[in-house]
Amino acid sequence: MDRTEEMKEMIQREIQNIRNLEERVAFRELMEGVFLPLYETNQRMYEDLEDRIQEELSCDVNRCLIRTGLVEKGYVDVSHHLMTPMLSEDLEERSCSIKELKEALVEKGGFPLMTVLLQCDYLDIQELWSKDPEFQGTLKTEQPDRTWKIRVRLRRNTRYLDEVAKLYKLFLKNGIPWQTVNAPYLYKMADVMLTGLEEGLTGQEKIQKIEIQFGTWSSVIRYDPVPVWNVRRLVLDSVGFPMPCEDHKNYEHVLSVQEYGAEHAYLAEEDEELQSIVQRDEKLCIVSSCSEAKKWSIHMIQNGRDSRIDRYTWPVLENRRKENFSEKFQRKWGMNIRTRAELARFIQGFGMESYVRYQDCEVLEQFPEAPQTYSMNFFVEDEIRDTKAQKKLLLSFYPGDREPWLQRDIASFLVSEVQRLYPEYECGGKLL
Repeated sequence: MDRTEEMKEMIQREIQNIRNLEERVAFRELMEGVFLPLYETNQRMYEDLEDRIQEELSCDVNRCLIRTGLVEKGYVDVSHHLMTPMLSEDLEERSCSIKELKEALVEKGGFPLMTVLLQCDYLDIQELWSKDPEFQGTLKTEQPDRTWKIRVRLRRNTRYLDEVAKLYKLFLKNGIPWQTVNAPYLYKMADVMLTGLEEGLTGQEKIQKIEIQFGTWSSVIRYDPVPVWNVRRLVLDSVGFPMPCEDHKNYEHVLSVQEYGAEHAYLAEEDEELQSIVQRDEKLCIVSSCSEAKKWSIHMIQNGRDSRIDRYTWPVLENRRKENFSEKFQRKWGMNIRTRAELARFIQGFGMESYVRYQDCEVLEQFPEAPQTYSMNFFVEDEIRDTKAQKKLLLSFYPGDREPWLQRDIASFLVSEVQRLYPEYECGGKLL
């Protein structure tokens, strides 16, 4: 029996206790005409408030899932309904002059000529960084039958990882639980840095073509890669005037997302004035100390399915998990995974068995050798725990059938997610 029915039953008992007929009629009219509607209105307002609080507290972890991929520049579709380039400048035609190259060599010691993908295993890339070889190349200008020798080195490209780090801060600011972004391609991006240029160029020549001989690494170099993901940047105006909140300090701004769709998730750009953001159907309600209508920088996490004609050069990866009832119950009440079987189900929930298959885990005092995986949450600072005193949790995986060059990176993603579950351990992984 709900509260309204209980209240009606109590009123009926009180009516039965009234002996005078006229008083009974007057009491009934008073209850039905004034008290009961007022009670029902208060009850409905309370339920609406409760629903609103539950809406703000609950979070569908898969609603804010991040998808990442890699496309050759010639196949990027800027009108795609789901995936957009992580950096818009990747689509711009790059040009530079001999003068710019010479100035950069003097002032900075190098100049980024292009960005490439290293399509090889994580351990091979680590070997490349440790050896830091120099490669030879040629530069052709408009002068006929004349080429100039150049020297280049490969350097880690961190521009795309910086975008993931910004997204992490955005999640924190908007009160959304963070999940590791499954983005192995970003750890294989490298900038081709010009480190030497043959003498004799005046600086007035125009560059027509650059060729580089990467030697034994030529077979894994891929040109013109464009990382894409399902995060799109928007600028939205407030609808109407901001409404003062009850605390007399903040204001509620309403933004319409009808043009883009209510099925997507929306995050407000990091702003010191931002207090909270809630999505209600096709509206965003932002509570901020700003008292004036303004333009808001919004990140839209696009949800949907690929169309059958979409073309991706390499597989699209995501951090979606399939959760059963027990896992949702555990997450709601903050219960930790404590058994090997639960840990195995957690890892298998990501559906990465075609790349790597989880085998087992070990708790050790020290890793027997350097782990074959790395942290994909390197930007998350932990200023409380003493990592030197931590025990080690080593996860073992069998290689799958797909994309051998990505398997240690996929294992790194899974290990990074396990690390979030067990901050008391230092987690690492290896392929068997």
